[in-house]
Amino acid sequence: MNENQIIDLKETQIQKIMPIKQVVNAIFDWAHVSADQPTLEDDFYLDNKQIFQYTCNLKVKAKQEYNEQLNLNLGKTTKLNGEQVNNLKEKAKMIALSKNKNNSEQKEQQQKWNSSDDEHDQVQIQKGREESGDKKVFRLSENSIKKDENKLEQGFRYSIVEIQQKKVEIKQISFIETWDKLKRSQEIKDHMKFIEQKSSLVEKLIGCFNVNLKNNRLINEKIKVDILSKISFDDNNECHFRMLYTIYCQLMTTDFCLRYGSHWELIGFQGTDPATELGNGGILGLVQMLAFISDYKQYVKNALNILSQINIPLSITLMGISSLVLMSLKDNKLNYLINKEDSVISVINKLYFAGFNLVIKVLKKEQMPLNIIKTLLTNVRKQIHEHPQKLIKQFQQDIQMFYKINDK
Repeated sequence: MNENQIIDLKETQIQKIMPIKQVVNAIFDWAHVSADQPTLEDDFYLDNKQIFQYTCNLKVKAKQEYNEQLNLNLGKTTKLNGEQVNNLKEKAKMIALSKNKNNSEQKEQQQKWNSSDDEHDQVQIQKGREESGDKKVFRLSENSIKKDENKLEQGFRYSIVEIQQKKVEIKQISFIETWDKLKRSQEIKDHMKFIEQKSSLVEKLIGCFNVNLKNNRLINEKIKVDILSKISFDDNNECHFRMLYTIYCQLMTTDFCLRYGSHWELIGFQGTDPATELGNGGILGLVQMLAFISDYKQYVKNALNILSQINIPLSITLMGISSLVLMSLKDNKLNYLINKEDSVISVINKLYFAGFNLVIKVLKKEQMPLNIIKTLLTNVRKQIHEHPQKLIKQFQQDIQMFYKINDK
C-alpha cells in the first residue's frame, strides 16, 4: 500500500467520527482565534510587536491543541478499528474452520459417491465437468451394462453354489428306505386311525381288505398300499421329491435335477411338473417306479430307449400299469399270492414289473402306434387280473434272459 492510499485511508477513518472542518472550527472557536494562518498584514494596525507575537503564540497553541485533539481522535479510531479487526479475524477463523469442516464432509461424501457409478457421475457433474448429451448417454449405458454383467455374474455364481448345496442336501433314496418311511409316516397313521374310527370290527372282518388274507399284518399292509394310492405328491414331504430325484438321476445317469422343467420329458413325463401326472395311482406310482429302477435299472433304461424311439412316454406308461395292478389288488385277485409271499408290496411290485414287461414285448414285436396303446393296455389289464401268477413267472424268465445277454 503506497503513501497516498494510507493518507486517504486515515482521512476516511477520521471522517467516520467527525468531519475535519467541524473539528478545526470548534477548536479555534474555543481558542478565540481564526483558523487562518496569521500574517503581518493581519496585524498592520498594531503598534506593539509584542501584541502581534502574542497573537501568533495563541495561534501556535491552538494548532498544538488541535493536533492533540486530532491525535486523540485518531487513537480512538485505531482502537475501534483494532477491535473490529480482531472481530473480523475471529470471524475469519470461524469461516476457515467451517470451510475445512465442509471440505472434509465433502471428501467423505465424495468417497461414498465413488462407491457407485451413478453417484460418481453426480460428483463429476458437481465438479463442473461438462459433457455432451451423447457422451453422457453412452457413459450411463456403459455403466448400466457393467452393472447388469456384474449382477448376472453374481447370480451365476450364486446359482452354482446353490446347486452344489442342493446336491449335498438332496440325497438319493432306495426303495426299501422309501417304503419304510412312508408306511411309518404320520400321514399313514392318521389315515389308519380314521379308518379304525369309521369301521366296526365286523366291517373289518368282512371288508375288501381282509378277504382270505391270513393275518392282520397283511390286512394293515394292504390298507396302507391303498392309502398311498390316494395321497397326492406333496412338495413339503422330503421323501416325495427324493423319490422323483432318484428316479431321474438313475435313468439319466446324473447327480442333480431341478424340481420343475422340461428335463422331465426325457424320462417319459409329458410336462414340466411330474407331480401332476401321477394318475389314479397317486404316490404309489412313484414308489413302484422307484422299486423297478432299484431292482432292474439296466432293464428300465433299455425300455426307455425303446419307447423313446416310438414316441411312447415311459413314466406315463408305468403309471398306467400301477393303476391296473391296484385294481386287481382291490378286487382281491392277488390274495393267494400275497398269502404265499407273506407280503403285499412284494406281490404288487412283481406284478407291476411283469405287466410292463408284457407291454415292451408286444411293442418290440409289433411297433404299435400311439393310438393303439389303449388296446394293448386293455389286454395287459386282463392278463394282470386273470393270470397274475403266470405273468410274474414269464417276467422272471425274460429278465434272466435279458441280463444274461446284456451282461456279456
